[in-house]
Amino acid sequence: MAFLKWAAFGVMVLMVTAVCSAQQKFPLRSGEWAATIASTTAGEEPTVLLYCLNDELWTKALTQDPLCTVTQLSVTSSGATYHMDCQMKVMQMKGKVEMSFDGMEHMTTKGFIDLTLNGKTTSSVTQADYRWKGASCSPSDMNLRLKRAN
Repeated sequence: MAFLKWAAFGVMVLMVTAVCSAQQKFPLRSGEWAATIASTTAGEEPTVLLYCLNDELWTKALTQDPLCTVTQLSVTSSGATYHMDCQMKVMQMKGKVEMSFDGMEHMTTKGFIDLTLNGKTTSSVTQADYRWKGASCSPSDMNLRLKRAN
């Protein structure tokens, strides 16, 4: 179950970054964001993670992950939708993602994801509620941790 939780977390990261990678600028307020991530996986509690979201991180996110493709991308001022397909060594994630922008300091995402691992496919719905916390990013932000690891 913990593996599915982290896979769902990875999907949410991809969801948010993939849409805006098609744009030059991050469409909302730059800075530190708190994301409350919940999945339909039984027994999983919502997880709150911090993300540093700005123009640089938006544009680099999808281009640095050659394992995932985004198709049928549609972006408006109020949100976005797209389909994703991530072919990884041990699993595959496919699904549709819907995003809603509610002002400059709030967005929500919903992913309808099929995860295939060891020949077994599990479907889940993963939701995230993103809220802007401030202009400065702390070192505990997930994007900054991932950037340091590269």
